[in-house]
Amino acid sequence: MRTVEIEGLDLQADGGTHVTNTREVGTMRIADYKSKGKINKRIYVELDE
Repeated sequence: MRTVEIEGLDLQADGGTHVTNTREVGTMRIADYKSKGKINKRIYVELDE
């Protein structure tokens, strides 16, 4: 497991798909952000085709 920090947002354990570089998946955008409790956050990312 690795920890990912998004400055100004949060520090969470990363439970998502892993790539070596984001160039592998193309353009990304934040689609949604939800608080799942005091210490749990969820960020939904959408990829452009």
